Amino acid sequence: MEYSHFHSDKRVEKKIIRYKECLKNHAAAIGGNTTDGCGEFMAAGEEGTLEALKCSVCNCHRNFHRKEIESSDSNSTPLMIIPDSTTQIRHILAHLSPNKSGSISPSDVSDEKDCEDRMIKEVKNSTEKVKKRFRTKFTQEQKEKMLTFAERAGWKIQKLDESVVQKFCQEIGIKRRVLKVWMHNNKNTFGKRNPSTS
Repeated sequence: MEYSHFHSDKRVEKKIIRYKECLKNHAAAIGGNTTDGCGEFMAAGEEGTLEALKCSVCNCHRNFHRKEIESSDSNSTPLMIIPDSTTQIRHILAHLSPNKSGSISPSDVSDEKDCEDRMIKEVKNSTEKVKKRFRTKFTQEQKEKMLTFAERAGWKIQKLDESVVQKFCQEIGIKRRVLKVWMHNNKNTFGKRNPSTS
């Protein structure tokens, strides 16, 4: 893909955008990191169609592929969008290696290591900031009262008068939202075992 960019000094700079290897994490749902191995984006259709945004090799959207922007300006180097995973960084650095063997020269190793160390620190700092969700712990008395209340309500909080629900929540010391979630989570366990009479 080529784009023209006009500078204030009347020169035209052409930018070539290439989409490289697919970075879609297929194991994100289970907390892992697995890519499909697709090496380069290949459009599944003609430019301008929706199919052109889908890779014919891996079937992923173009946005999952690493974007590389090259400028016709001789002084500029390709601009790349770098992912935050150190495994992917090593993979990308290996592809950027100037020699054919894929190895990196000794002078590049220290620069790569410094860059990698900085990125690892950034990733660690960002994960430390993420707090675990607070998990509500109920006393046995609260559980028994919620079970009795839910059975009387037919396991449906929406059919009840709001003032009754609020009074009950204040009585046992929980919020309405917490009661609603507890009823939803325990409906199949207790509701099926002790079917309520309608």
